[in-house]
Amino acid sequence: MSLIGHVYLLPLERVKALLAEPTTVLAVIDGAYNAPGQGFVDLDKAWNALHYLLTGSARDGVGPLAFLLHGGTPVGDDLGLGPARVFEPLEVAAVADALADVSQVKLMPRFDLKKFERLDLYPGRWSEVNLRSDYDLGYYFGPLEQLKSVSRRAKHEGLGMLVWIS
Repeated sequence: MSLIGHVYLLPLERVKALLAEPTTVLAVIDGAYNAPGQGFVDLDKAWNALHYLLTGSARDGVGPLAFLLHGGTPVGDDLGLGPARVFEPLEVAAVADALADVSQVKLMPRFDLKKFERLDLYPGRWSEVNLRSDYDLGYYFGPLEQLKSVSRRAKHEGLGMLVWIS
């Protein structure tokens, strides 16, 4: 089974409803898959590398840049790598602000494939990644640009966010 990362924007009313009734998280997630372009970002298997690039840690991290694996309020049952986590609008605004200064150029010095292998970053097979390939780099930095875009949108519209890995 693969572990796939996801981010989905939610209006404040949905955030409040989800926090009041966490067991409805699966219905929200089902709706996310049917709403591409509505604030849904499919990180695929790039989530762990992105977390590392943003935080410098394989699994730890604090602050808004650690949002892929930490922060927010857990809701519902374990989906594969813990429960989904809902972020309120102010938390998402902090993520947007933190991501604003992040770029591929700034993160490339951390893109050390041998270190990724040593740290056992998911999904592994780092020896097969070609850092000179636009396709391979796009697999990681394309979702990063989408995260920057949706978090910026969320900040301006006062939206919350749901993050899960399943």
